[in-house]
Amino acid sequence: MSKKVNIIHKMSLFLVLYWFKIQASKASKTVLAPHFNSNEVEDILYGYWQRYIQLKPEIPKMPTMGGSLMLHLSAMSTGFYKELRAKGKDEETTTQLFYDIGWKVYQKMGRFSWWVAGIGNRTGYDRLLKATKLFRAFPFNSPSYQWRDVTTEKNVVGFDCLKCPVAEYFEKKGLSRFCTQTWCKLDYPLAELWNARLERSGSIAGGAKTCDFRWEINSNKNHN
Repeated sequence: MSKKVNIIHKMSLFLVLYWFKIQASKASKTVLAPHFNSNEVEDILYGYWQRYIQLKPEIPKMPTMGGSLMLHLSAMSTGFYKELRAKGKDEETTTQLFYDIGWKVYQKMGRFSWWVAGIGNRTGYDRLLKATKLFRAFPFNSPSYQWRDVTTEKNVVGFDCLKCPVAEYFEKKGLSRFCTQTWCKLDYPLAELWNARLERSGSIAGGAKTCDFRWEINSNKNHN
């Protein structure tokens, strides 16, 4: 990678991470309000970010910006998990709170991709195919991630994930279950957002060899 490209990569990563930080802060203030007062929420936001900064030096290098982004977000998630646990929340509550925060941010990504995928008056299947391809182009792109397309039934978009750096990161942190109950689980409401239904028999984070994604378009819904 040339010096110029490397600088652009770092600046782009910084800007995208800053966007995620802002979105996470907004979502957290809403989700955490029933559990903490405003000062406590601010302390949590400060504390998780400090934990993330401490984790940054050990984040593995990735060959793509998308892969780098996902690992930085994994470190941020780890920091958030540890901060909520330190504030007295049990594992189940911490996981649910993070899931709720994560979904508020993830659906913004999903809505944008779904909007872009709708350009050109595609059918429901073509739009779903395009939306999943957009996510696989960024941020879940190769070679940081490894994908395999599979033959499926009509109106089903199918592919397998063979390598997931996020699953590997959380496994090393001893947080695989947290990963499956948050990061992995968020794919199901994403499918609903895309007027589809996701079926997956297992995930790498959950101990399977692959994540077998099967997105079935819901032909009974309006695809606007």
